[in-house]
Amino acid sequence: MEDSKKKSGFATAGLVLGIIGICTSFIPIVNNLSFILAIIGLIFSIVSLAKKASKGMAISALIICIITVFLVVTAQQSLSDSIDNAFNEFDSSMSDMTGDNTEEILKNSCDVVLGDFKITTGEYGIDEYELPVTVTNKTSETKSFSIQIEAIKSDGTRITTDYISANNLTAGQSQKFKAFQYVSSENAKDMKSATFKIVEVSMY
Repeated sequence: MEDSKKKSGFATAGLVLGIIGICTSFIPIVNNLSFILAIIGLIFSIVSLAKKASKGMAISALIICIITVFLVVTAQQSLSDSIDNAFNEFDSSMSDMTGDNTEEILKNSCDVVLGDFKITTGEYGIDEYELPVTVTNKTSETKSFSIQIEAIKSDGTRITTDYISANNLTAGQSQKFKAFQYVSSENAKDMKSATFKIVEVSMY
């Protein structure tokens, strides 16, 4: 009789451990303990079944412990995926802000159109320079863009660089800008035959 009670205790212990485990299986970090409790509960349940004591309780404990293990693994995988996604989004956002995603931004988020470079003579006989630039936000959210443009000689060397800042463009909004309005006298001659290239685009 005393031996029977001891054998029944395995099923009871397994059931209790399984219930505790399943109740805490959704709590991050704590569910590591839930997993251990479930494994111990499984062992107790199997021992009880092997000794043919408290069969019904042992089977219930076995099922609960198995479910607990499944829930813990699922919860931890979900947490791991969420953390990975958060880091990936952070990395992507940082790359957008630093200009490392320039090609991706120009492909999916921002349309930059460079017009023809113009040189006109002002009212005081001074040359005035202008490269028309149109920036369009292709995303569905309000975004700001910083665009670096280079003026390049025919031999491929850089003449000078200018920046365009398009701030708070709403979804689908376009804005026109004038780049290279201030050109030094030493670069004036080269600018007349220069070609222009988008070097970097940052988005934030």
